[in-house]
Amino acid sequence: MRILLILFLGILVLAFSRKKINSKYEFIHYILSLAYYVLIILFVYILGMHFMGNSI
Repeated sequence: MRILLILFLGILVLAFSRKKINSKYEFIHYILSLAYYVLIILFVYILGMHFMGNSI
């Protein structure tokens, strides 16, 4: 359950930092967006495993 909280907070921090970075830093914005979507997919996967009984 602790990993879900860490992932959730990581998603919130990345979302906030993506908004704050200027659009002229396109590469950094791309990397943050990629990490943001990977964390969302991982969060949904682990949450699904948790509710199906295969918890980490």
